[in-house]
Amino acid sequence: MTTAYTLRVREPEARRVEFDIACDTGGADFLEFRIPVWTPGSYLIREHQRHVDGFIARDENGAPLPSEKSDKHTWRVTCLGKRRVTVSYRLHCFELTVRTNHVDPSHAFINPAAACAFVVGRENQPCELRMETPLHWQTWVALPMHAGAYVARDFDELADSPIEAGPMASHQYFSFQALGVAHDVVVWGKGDLDERRLGEDMRKIVEAEAAWFGGLPYREPYLFIIHLNDRGRGGLEHRRSCALLGTRFAFGSKSGYEDFLQLVAHELYHLWNVKRLRPAAFTPYDWTRENHTTLLWAMEGLTSFYELLALRRAGLCSPQRFLELWAERVTSLLRTPGRNRTPLAQASFDAWIKHYRPDETTANTSVSYYLKGSIVGLLLDLELRRRTQGQRSLDDVMRLLYQRHAEPPGLPEDGVEAAVLELLPESERATMALWFARALRSTQPLELEQALAGVGLSAIISPADGSDDRGGAEEDPDDAPAVDAARAWLGAGLRERNGLLEVTSVVEGGPAQLSGVCVGDEIAALEGFRSDMKTRLSRAAVGQVVKLSVFRMDELIELPVRLQAAPRDTVTFVPDAKATPEQIALRTQWLGEAWPEDEARA
Repeated sequence: MTTAYTLRVREPEARRVEFDIACDTGGADFLEFRIPVWTPGSYLIREHQRHVDGFIARDENGAPLPSEKSDKHTWRVTCLGKRRVTVSYRLHCFELTVRTNHVDPSHAFINPAAACAFVVGRENQPCELRMETPLHWQTWVALPMHAGAYVARDFDELADSPIEAGPMASHQYFSFQALGVAHDVVVWGKGDLDERRLGEDMRKIVEAEAAWFGGLPYREPYLFIIHLNDRGRGGLEHRRSCALLGTRFAFGSKSGYEDFLQLVAHELYHLWNVKRLRPAAFTPYDWTRENHTTLLWAMEGLTSFYELLALRRAGLCSPQRFLELWAERVTSLLRTPGRNRTPLAQASFDAWIKHYRPDETTANTSVSYYLKGSIVGLLLDLELRRRTQGQRSLDDVMRLLYQRHAEPPGLPEDGVEAAVLELLPESERATMALWFARALRSTQPLELEQALAGVGLSAIISPADGSDDRGGAEEDPDDAPAVDAARAWLGAGLRERNGLLEVTSVVEGGPAQLSGVCVGDEIAALEGFRSDMKTRLSRAAVGQVVKLSVFRMDELIELPVRLQAAPRDTVTFVPDAKATPEQIALRTQWLGEAWPEDEARA
C-alpha cells in the first residue's frame, strides 16, 4: 500500500502550507497518524507537532471520520469500515533553519521530517508526494518523479528529502558535473555568491571526498539547497541532498567564503558518515523519542575533522592555513573549561539535553562533541600515521567502517575503537586502547604533543596577546609568541551592544566571577569612563583592581575586580627544528605537499 501526500502552498503570505495524506485502511478498525518529534542530524526533541492545526479525517466520499489525539504527536482515526482515509491539516512555517520549515511569498522550504505525519506501522511502505504551488513556482527535491508525483521507497526516504519551491525571480539555479554525476544547486536569497567560483570549488570538494571512498555513493543528481540570510549559519545532511544556511555577503570575504566551503565539505562528508555509516542506535530511526548514542563524537566530530582535510586535499587552503585552523580549534578547546568536567563520550550521549540548549553554564560544564571530536580525529589520524610509519591513517579506518557497517544493523558503540585496533600492529593495541579511554571517557588533557611530534611539529601554548588572538601557525619557531608574556585577564566574554559591553560568558573561577560579575551584565563604564573600555582593559596590569560600573536588570552597581594573569590557552603550531627526515616525510604525506619551511630546508 502507498501513502499519498499532497502538499499545497495556497497562501504563502500566511506562512503556512496544507497537507492531505491519503491511504487505504486495509480493513483496520483505526489508523494512527504521527508527526516525528525530531529531525535526523539535529539531536533535540523539537515537538514539530506544535505547528499543526485543523487536523480532520474523511472517508473516500468526503464524509467526516472520528479522530482524536492519543498523545502529544499522534492522531487516532476511526475507520468505520471505510476503504480509504484522507487526513488534512495546516502546518505553520516560520522558522528559517535547515531543520524546520519556512514559507513566505518568495519561497517554501519544507523539511518532511518536521512536516509530514506517517501512518504508524506503515513506515516501510512506499510514499508519493504531489505539489500544488502558485503559478510560475518551481520545485526542487531529490526524489524521482513518476506520473506527476515524487516517489519514495518508504517514509524514511521521504523524511530525508527536503523541498525547496518558489518563483525563479527569488532563486538562482546552476549545476556542475563531478565524476560524471550532475550536482544541482538552488539558492534562495540575495547576496554576493559567485556561481562560477562556488560551483568549481564545490566540484573540487566532491571529488576530493569521493577519492577517500573510491567514488560517489550515488549516480542520480545530487541537490544542494542554499538559503542566504542576514545572520544564520547551519547545515543539515541528507542522503541525496543537503540544506545550507549562510549569510548573504560572506562570499566576498576570504574568511567568510572559507567558512562556507567548510560547511559544504562537512555536509557532503555526511553522505558516507551518518547517512550510510551510522550508529546502531539510529538503525532504524525512532521518530518518537531520543535516539541516544555515545558516537556523536565520531559522527559529527570526525566529519568536522574531514571538513578541513577536504579543503586541504581539494587545494582550497594552503598547508599553512590548514595548520592555522587546527591551532585555532585547539585554542578554542583550551578556552572551554567544561572539557575538564564532561568526557567526550558523555557529551555525545547528552546531546539531546545539552548541546542544542546552551546556557551560561555550558562552557564551564560541558564540551562540544563537534569541536573536541574533530581534535580527537586530528590526533587519531596522526597517531595512526606515527604508529604505522605512514602505512595507515584515519582514511583507512573510515573505509573499513563504511565497508562493514554502512548497512543495518549499523555501527556498534565500540566500532570505531575496534577498527583502529584491528589496523594497528599488535604491539600498539594495548597503548592505543588506553589512548581511547583517555580521549573519550576521561577529562584528562589530550595527548597533543605526542601526536604532533610524529609529523615534526610542536605546540607553543602561551597567553593570548589580545582579545582577537585565536592561535595559529608559524613557519619559523623564532616567530612563535613568547610563552611567558603576561597580560591582564578579566575572565569574561564581552560584546559591544548599544555603547555598552555585554557580558556573554564568565569563566568559572576567573576574576570576573570571583568579583560577582554575571552573564547578562552590561558594563557601562570602566573607572568612570565608557570610551575604549576593551582597549583599556587590555592595557591594565596583572593584579590591578579596576572598577566596573554595571547595569544588572536596570540597576546600576559598582564592582571592583582584581585582574589576573591571562591563562596559557592560545596555541601556535611550529615546525620542530630537530625533526628527522622520517618525520618531515610523514608531514609532507599528511599535508599533501611540503610546507614552505621544509622546502627551504631541503
